[in-house]
Amino acid sequence: MWLLMACDLMAVVYMHTFGPWLDQSSRLTSTTTLGGHHLIVMISASIGFGMLAALAILTEGFEKSDAKLTLATNIACVVSVIALAGLIAFVLVALLSRLVFGKLRP
Repeated sequence: MWLLMACDLMAVVYMHTFGPWLDQSSRLTSTTTLGGHHLIVMISASIGFGMLAALAILTEGFEKSDAKLTLATNIACVVSVIALAGLIAFVLVALLSRLVFGKLRP
């Protein structure tokens, strides 16, 4: 969950900096913003990060938990993964194209 928090924070900064360009550059780059919605991605990543940060304090670093905190942690993880889904899809497409097409430069 610590890695997920770091990825959420990275997504917030990345969408704030490059979000409008990713939306308008091409259909492939708009995949990272879930179809041209960089503000929604940025807001959901910040909500996921905030929830996980608060839960890290309440659960003593995700070590101790009860039923309510476990449910809240699961919800925070789902929000974070939804925010990062476009970036994950973009990376998978880039890796798949590298496998299919090989080196593009001689």
